[in-house]
Amino acid sequence: MVQEKKIKIQGKQFTDVSGSPFIPKGINMVCKEKERNYTGDYTDEDFAFLKEHGFNLIRLGLQWCAAEPAPGVYSEEYFSGIDKIIARAASHDIPVFLDMHQDLFGEKFEDGAPVWATLDKGAEHIRTELWSESYLLSPAVQTAFDSFWADETASDGVGIRTHFVNLWKYIAGRYGKDPYVIGYDLFNEPFPGTAGAKVGQIMAEFSNGGTDLSAFEDEDAVMRLIGSIAPIAAGFEENSLNPFYDEAAAAIREVDPETIIILESCYFANAGIPSVIRPALDSFGKPFANQAYAPHCYDILVDTADYGQGGTERIDLIFSVLFEKAKALDIPMFIGEWGCYPDAGEPQKAQAKHLLSLFEQAGIGQVYFDHSHIKDGGIIEVLR
Repeated sequence: MVQEKKIKIQGKQFTDVSGSPFIPKGINMVCKEKERNYTGDYTDEDFAFLKEHGFNLIRLGLQWCAAEPAPGVYSEEYFSGIDKIIARAASHDIPVFLDMHQDLFGEKFEDGAPVWATLDKGAEHIRTELWSESYLLSPAVQTAFDSFWADETASDGVGIRTHFVNLWKYIAGRYGKDPYVIGYDLFNEPFPGTAGAKVGQIMAEFSNGGTDLSAFEDEDAVMRLIGSIAPIAAGFEENSLNPFYDEAAAAIREVDPETIIILESCYFANAGIPSVIRPALDSFGKPFANQAYAPHCYDILVDTADYGQGGTERIDLIFSVLFEKAKALDIPMFIGEWGCYPDAGEPQKAQAKHLLSLFEQAGIGQVYFDHSHIKDGGIIEVLR
């Protein structure tokens, strides 16, 4: 007998198996280290800790490079490790959704895609002090994304985006009947490729080469900045991201009619750029059933030396944009990533409390990033 999924969608809300409303209070568990086989060393005690502190959902990171080490070859060793993590979570009655994670496209630059699928065409890779700035400044990273969205062919003659979609079909076939696997987050923070270089130029001019962070304190100036970046993000979402979601959703629905398909907006939505993504559509132009919207959001100062100062004005603006998009999409929403306070001081704890208050007022759930520091970074005082 096939068990029901632990979390479902009813209208614009999530429900549990009893039909009661379900509001995610989740945690990201994303292992990016090759030496740990990209599965980590999560223990039963970790899941007991999560349950004790009220966490009810896990965003479990997958790595394409580990899942498909050669074109069309899926690693049973890797997926067996993922199976064990899901089973440990289930033993504590915590469902998971699977996140195909990437940072700077792939393992050649950071984590994500395998080298065989990283078609950078010999472009120069620029490694920046703030790792995420390589999105904006590295021609190699940008070219690799361009090749992916264009479905350029791997060594076996099959497009790399097609390989990625086929992998999702395999994953859906493997986990579609598992009641504790409740969703598929199709692509972590989709980036537009070389179009992102233009955004980098706009932001550099805005902040005087990144040295004048005070520019981000001027709300009118920030709104003008958003207005100049929005058309670039919209063009990518309309021409590349939405069609990719259609393709991936169709492949998944061939083998799994029920598990929630989770959509993220363009990478730049993290900083408050409006999104034009839409639900994934079938060949008749009808939305597939069971879709959710899970944008990410971080203070623009995340990962910088200035992140510890806290503050709420910037994030209020960003979240207002995200909430408006959620209303327009007419599908359930939760925040898929936020926070990242590994050494939370009082200003960051105050910012986190403010964000949790925003989520509660909006009636939406959230999945904190990430598990690696919740036990010893001080932020658990706020998250518990």
